[in-house]
Amino acid sequence: MTDYPHNLRAGTDVYSSDGEKLGQLKRVVVKRSDLSLTDIVVDIGFRRSGRSLWEGGLGLDYDRILPIDGVKSANDQRIDLNLDVAAFKALPEYTEESFDTAIDPSPNEFDITDVYARGEVIAADLGSNPGAWVTTKLNKPVTSVDIVEGTDVWRQEPHEKLGDVKRLLFDDGGKLQAVVISRGFILKHDVIVPIRYFSEMLDDLIRVELSDDELDQLKRYEEGDRAATDR
Repeated sequence: MTDYPHNLRAGTDVYSSDGEKLGQLKRVVVKRSDLSLTDIVVDIGFRRSGRSLWEGGLGLDYDRILPIDGVKSANDQRIDLNLDVAAFKALPEYTEESFDTAIDPSPNEFDITDVYARGEVIAADLGSNPGAWVTTKLNKPVTSVDIVEGTDVWRQEPHEKLGDVKRLLFDDGGKLQAVVISRGFILKHDVIVPIRYFSEMLDDLIRVELSDDELDQLKRYEEGDRAATDR
């Protein structure tokens, strides 16, 4: 049985079972249907990627997607995995980039594809790959949604930004119960927004329905809070 973490914060250091630092927590993946935690995404950084600058190393994302049952324990200081370094390195990248041949959907009209075709002539002179689009694939089900630190949380009515996500709170079964957002401009403070107020979740965007009174009554987050959503 999976021992789900209750409190996850992006930027927390991630360690292998043999004690080596692997990177930092970048984002989490949950099912859209029941908001249960399925995976975490670890940013391993350029230095640990093993790629050279002349291979385009600085311009790429370096991350690995890990099923949640690979997490042994988690707190604000560190996340420990059940995997050793070798097993972690064998995990798939979260983002996969590939080159696909550009197809002109309207060959008799001057459009963006033709602009690209002219640009590829310049690209060929610079030594890149002419004749191809760069496409990005995310290694996750289409039935899931990403949440990353800094995800915007917007109120439906009135349409206003309430804050951005700082951390996620889960119950014992690994289901999302609330997000902690940062509020305020000068005197910032963190408050807990229970999922009962969610009206829509997209990758890196959450919309909520809150009255003025409900907004004023949101509980402030205190260190060590789990899924305290009774207010």
